[in-house]
Amino acid sequence: MKESKLFNNRFLRIILLLLSLVVLLSLLSCDPTEFLAGDPDAAKTGKDTFPNGSEDDSIDVLALIQDREFRELYPYFTSASRSSYKVDDIIARQEMIDERIGLQTMQFENVRKLDRASDDRITVYEMNVVMQTSYGEMSRPLTLTYLYDEDAGHWYLEYSPALIFPGLTDENDLIVQRLTARRGGIYDRNNIPLAVDGKGQIVGAISGPYDTADNAKVAELLELSVEQVDAIMSQSWIGDNMYVPIKTQMEFSADQLKKLADLNLEMRLFDTRLYPHANSAAHLVGHVGEVSTEDLENDTRGIYRERDMIGKRGLESLYEEELRAKNGVRVYLSGSEKQILYEIPAEAGKDFHLTLDIELQDKLYSLFKEDEGQVVCLDPTNGDILALLSFPSFDPNEFVQGIASASYQALLDDSRLPLWNKFQPSYTPGSTMKIPTAMAAFNAGTLSPVTTKTIIGKTWQPDASWGSYEIARFTVDDSPQDLLRAIVISDNIYFAQVALEMGRDVFQEQLLDLGFTEDVPSSYPFPSAQFANSGTIGDTVMLATSAYGQGEIRVSSTQMACIYAAIAAKGDIPAPRLLMSDEAAIWKENVVSESNRVFLQQAMRATVEQTHRSAVYRNFAALAGKSGTVEASWDAELERVALDSWFIGFDLNRPNMVIAIQEQNVHKSPDRPSAALRFGQVYDLLYLGSSDSDGE
Repeated sequence: MKESKLFNNRFLRIILLLLSLVVLLSLLSCDPTEFLAGDPDAAKTGKDTFPNGSEDDSIDVLALIQDREFRELYPYFTSASRSSYKVDDIIARQEMIDERIGLQTMQFENVRKLDRASDDRITVYEMNVVMQTSYGEMSRPLTLTYLYDEDAGHWYLEYSPALIFPGLTDENDLIVQRLTARRGGIYDRNNIPLAVDGKGQIVGAISGPYDTADNAKVAELLELSVEQVDAIMSQSWIGDNMYVPIKTQMEFSADQLKKLADLNLEMRLFDTRLYPHANSAAHLVGHVGEVSTEDLENDTRGIYRERDMIGKRGLESLYEEELRAKNGVRVYLSGSEKQILYEIPAEAGKDFHLTLDIELQDKLYSLFKEDEGQVVCLDPTNGDILALLSFPSFDPNEFVQGIASASYQALLDDSRLPLWNKFQPSYTPGSTMKIPTAMAAFNAGTLSPVTTKTIIGKTWQPDASWGSYEIARFTVDDSPQDLLRAIVISDNIYFAQVALEMGRDVFQEQLLDLGFTEDVPSSYPFPSAQFANSGTIGDTVMLATSAYGQGEIRVSSTQMACIYAAIAAKGDIPAPRLLMSDEAAIWKENVVSESNRVFLQQAMRATVEQTHRSAVYRNFAALAGKSGTVEASWDAELERVALDSWFIGFDLNRPNMVIAIQEQNVHKSPDRPSAALRFGQVYDLLYLGSSDSDGE
């Protein structure tokens, strides 16, 4: 029984094999028109030119080409074609070409037989191939040639690489050339470059001849720590006679370059993004870097490829879409006569010109570079941001090609947080808030320059409802004091009473008129000022403490500079302007009357003359301003309150610039400068060319 079944199965297989051979021989004996399996004139009539098969089940050559089914088509090629081309090679080249151009669809139009080129041994067809690709539509002519094999008695299709892509041959190739252009530059108000494409310099060691005993000498020469050089030269990937990059810089000095050879170091040039002013504008300008895996995953438009550069921080990131070059593409068939199939020219990125004065920025950085904090300088007449610093800083040039891990770790380990952009957030403004509070009370009609209060003792509370909480003042003056005196001695109790007399709703309404809680009208994303974390000042304690810049009130240094600009200039708060292409605008009009503006100038001048004479007073300028000391947080390491120091002011003789300075964590050392001290030194630097003057 088993033998009978086995015989039947074998017999059935033989019958099926014979039938398959009969079908194959019948197909090969078809006329070439049957291979096309479609009406050559159908393209003219609009009918489906390439049906899937035909009534006699002949193969559809065009459909197989269109569907890229070359393995199925391969048996129908001439024997000479099959001898010259292996099916796997054909498919590999086809897949590579399709991937290069991003082939989406392929259609054949105007298929026609060339009678003049055909006879009983050869049949030729011509047609147009229309391809939809990643680079748009491409239309190319294609010729199909069938040869009759007398020995076999069948027609066969002659293969050529043109079946993969019309025009492709064994000698040429389809090339997709990426066309690049320069990234847009970032410049200061005087067209001085802050970020541009150019040639950078990199110094590295040749691992064979280099002697690690020279690490200390190299560190000194390249202005690195010995630990950084040790870490770089001990990386696990380093083999013999390899170039090991040590430091990237826009330009090394002639003296440095002269000493490289003696230490077996070598300088090489490379295309890169350059930041000529390096550390001074690092947080504002930012830097580019190589695209990350995350960048590529988020790139839904397919703009970026591996090793492309993208803005990583600062303006380079904020304006990436405008700054980046729009890469072009050229698709062509190579050869002695290059055939360009498709081309989109590359387009350079947009240039940005900032209101920044980089010479001013550099001078300020030289003074503040070892401190911890931020500075903003603003033209009160038009809101132009002339300087915007965060310190300490870092060199953005080191990040472009990838900063050494040791160098990056050194930045992370610095307790002064050099990588953190300190002018970006909003802060507790401390007693610098007393000027906006006075402006609010002026406009509410609850305060005037002659409003006098008699306050007894160091602490105060309005009534027993506050429990044990009391407001303290630094200077105790039990005599009657007017507003000028309250500003000069920075009396917290006086201003707490001013806010309580206004009431929460009126106080908040008046601060709204100074721009609080609004989006800052600027091309740079400065944060909005807030009354409280919940959005509204809560109890009377919070109201009272908000008046002198504590509580939960938060505002950026830039917005504070804009508010003080109204006192320095014409009574208007300007919109902070960073881009020269933006129109200068007034943010808030007439926020202080002329008489009150002059009074506040006098009060701020008296503050310098009486309270901050040793730190700020200068005989060559009429400096005026207001200081603030903020209990910012709790320093767990030192087990004490962390303190920030503020000073905001201007020169009454030349009120063309408001300067807001914040020195952070001044509690950490008695050697840390106050913001008031630095304010005076800024004017030494600007007017005298040095910050060493005693001002008298």
